[in-house]
Amino acid sequence: MCMQDVSWNILLFGDSDISRWPPSLHPSPPLVHSKISNYSKGGAELADILHQIDQWKIQIKDGSNIEPPPSTTTRNAAAARDLFLCCVGENDIGGGRSMDQILETFRAVLDGFFPQEKSKHLHNPRMVFLGPKYEPWLTHDNSNRKQYTKLNNGFQRAIRKHHASAQIIYIDCLTMFCTKETATVPGAIYGGKAMPNSEYFDPDGLHLNDAGYRMWKKIVEEKTAELIDV
Repeated sequence: MCMQDVSWNILLFGDSDISRWPPSLHPSPPLVHSKISNYSKGGAELADILHQIDQWKIQIKDGSNIEPPPSTTTRNAAAARDLFLCCVGENDIGGGRSMDQILETFRAVLDGFFPQEKSKHLHNPRMVFLGPKYEPWLTHDNSNRKQYTKLNNGFQRAIRKHHASAQIIYIDCLTMFCTKETATVPGAIYGGKAMPNSEYFDPDGLHLNDAGYRMWKKIVEEKTAELIDV
């Protein structure tokens, strides 16, 4: 099937990193047609993503989140596919959950998006997952920095072992928003030398600003192009 015959539903799931993403800076990959639906919520932890998935599945049963283009034929409408964009996990660390608990829930989240059993509502979906990132408030908090690093590594291992790994692209964001000088220092991740660049963050030192979201927009669009061409 050629890409011109495919309509894409871009579905956003996650915490405030997603819910605060300005619509004007949402990823807009070069698709013939796409519609964005946002299920994210500030403060969400991994367990909340399971509820967001339930909300989405309720809507797809009655087709309320599907919006085919005006010129879509019956054949084209049937080709609609889902692209999940998700970012979550940092609040789980803040909530004091153990790494084992976090990764167990993460595996359940992956199963929620990519169930083993075939579903008539899913048409070979794809996912872009944005990993945890060093933020300014972590600059002098080596304990939580180490937890973020463990979470980043754990997420990647879980995806590699998942049955739908070929349908998922993981974007390592750990030092993405750090200064170039410190992000490339040998051992920067483990030695706490990678310093977040405040130019990408709001004054609260926690949330991305427009400059940060522009960076995410660019890389998500690049990675999405790889996924939808498979």
